[in-house]
Amino acid sequence: MDGLKGSILVTVILGVIITALIRKFIASFVKNYHLKKQKLLVLKARQDVQRHRAIVDFSFLGPNNLSDRLASRATPNGRLPEVFDIQNSFTTISPSIYTQSVTTARSVIQTTDANKWINLFHVAETVLGKIVNPLGELETPVRLATIVRPLVFIVMLHPFFSVEPTQIELGDVGEATEMINLLWVESKKTLRTDLHEYQERLQAALRRILPHCFPCLREEHPLNIIIPAYETMWRVVLLTYVSAGFRATDQETADQFRQVVKDCPRYFNNGIDGDLLEVALNFAKEGLRLYPPTKRIRRAVPSGTLNAQGGSHVVAADVEKCHRDTRIWGHDAKAFRPSRFRELTDAMKEAYMPFGAGRHQCPTASKFGYRAIITLVVALAKGLGTRDSGLRVRFNNAKLDEDLGEVLPSGRMDTEDWVCQLNSTEVSS
Repeated sequence: MDGLKGSILVTVILGVIITALIRKFIASFVKNYHLKKQKLLVLKARQDVQRHRAIVDFSFLGPNNLSDRLASRATPNGRLPEVFDIQNSFTTISPSIYTQSVTTARSVIQTTDANKWINLFHVAETVLGKIVNPLGELETPVRLATIVRPLVFIVMLHPFFSVEPTQIELGDVGEATEMINLLWVESKKTLRTDLHEYQERLQAALRRILPHCFPCLREEHPLNIIIPAYETMWRVVLLTYVSAGFRATDQETADQFRQVVKDCPRYFNNGIDGDLLEVALNFAKEGLRLYPPTKRIRRAVPSGTLNAQGGSHVVAADVEKCHRDTRIWGHDAKAFRPSRFRELTDAMKEAYMPFGAGRHQCPTASKFGYRAIITLVVALAKGLGTRDSGLRVRFNNAKLDEDLGEVLPSGRMDTEDWVCQLNSTEVSS
């Protein structure tokens, strides 16, 4: 009997051990399966990104030279010279005009002088006060875009044209920014309205704002700088400000933003709190990731080149898709989480291209773009307010007003109905 009991006990123990081993094997198999599956997904995603990146950096053309690259970029941008009468690095096929345009931009934006950044922040504060103070007594909600557009416009004029805020009439700036927005939107339509009136109004406003720049040659027109410096930035500033200040974020992001706002512009001083400066710049980087200034970058494939395939045509790189791909950025790819930039994988680095890629990457990609964005975002948070200070933003869109985690639309006209009440913390929603 004792032998039988012992045999049963051994059998039970062996059964338990075998069951445990089988479970461990299955768990290991499942884990390895999912790891391999994830690696395959990331590999496929990186292949997709490389195809898009090849369009952005012109390598899809095969062997090429500067003239090939300029022609490939200028063709899809052909409406811009027609509508805005400009000739800059984005629209020209002339290597000399391209070189001069890039050199002029770099002479302004490649600065590491801490005092210049601190001064630019104070310029932004002054400009915002000039915009907001006359609006404070209004009982009706104020459109956010009508605050952000002139703010970004005037602040960008300061480093590029040495213009002081006190020298500018807000009415002229409002006219110029509205006309730029209308012209840009209309220029993309197949059936355009007559743009002559808008063009005349824009040119007249610019002559009043920058009289020392006129008369000028086409390649010297101030819009050659204003379009890339202002037009591509104001929506990123607005969307980053709203995302950080009013939308649903994790606790770390909320705490970091409070600190970034509180300590600006102190961390622009070289060597002072470099960690916080990195945190601040990550907010700009995340804004550019979720809301790239150019969602799709188009290139022309000229006839006779390696990839022409029988005729000239235009191809597009989907930058927004690369920036939001869950296979690369994780399940929270559509969430605003700046801390993700603390540790980027190689796949993330490849996918991230808000300023383009390769030899024709926008000069602002070095430092200027990130610093300018966070400077303007913090100026808005300090001067206009955030959810913490009691300010509320109404989107006039049921989905956005009810779901604070919903990703924001980023088209040029999508933000026109977003409003806030400046003379009260109470805003209907």
